[in-house]
Amino acid sequence: MFKGLKIGIGVTGSFCSFKHFMEFLKEIATSGAQLYVFLSFPTQHYDTRFYQSQQFIKDVEELIGRQVITNEVEAEVFGPKIPLDIMIVYPCSGNTLAKLCHGLNDNAVTMAVKSTLRNGKNIVLGICSNDVLGASGKNMMDILNKKHYYLVPMYQDDIIHKPNSMLASHHKIIETTQLAICNQQIQPLFITNNL
Repeated sequence: MFKGLKIGIGVTGSFCSFKHFMEFLKEIATSGAQLYVFLSFPTQHYDTRFYQSQQFIKDVEELIGRQVITNEVEAEVFGPKIPLDIMIVYPCSGNTLAKLCHGLNDNAVTMAVKSTLRNGKNIVLGICSNDVLGASGKNMMDILNKKHYYLVPMYQDDIIHKPNSMLASHHKIIETTQLAICNQQIQPLFITNNL
């Protein structure tokens, strides 16, 4: 499906999505692509009820067969020396979404995005945030109207207790990426459940 492509995958601090991230990573690891995983600072250092950081890193490295990229210096070479064919950020936190909207670059993930954009290649964002329908909503709409960005379809994960929360469907990342390589946005963007 992606045989021979270089695919970057950025992981940011929407920790409740890490189980789904690992399911997605297992699937894409069988696609024939060369995978490079970039971690934001919180994903490298914070132990949560969802995952212990060192175990998370170990599990990711075993699946992709190489070390994760952890800082801007390591990520910068994916612009000039190791150009990626496409970059996926999943989970993409509201914090990272805001940084990308405003061109802020302060970690391995944002540097990998910047390096990929520099080469005119596309970015797939799987947004997972408690305030997509709140404060982050304007950033979601802003990024959707920027060149080279494509969004994974999202669903409301708990309309009673977290009415502003939306999660990208990890089941739709592969299809979204296939279309994004061809400069197409998958539709519909908002779905009723994680299928």
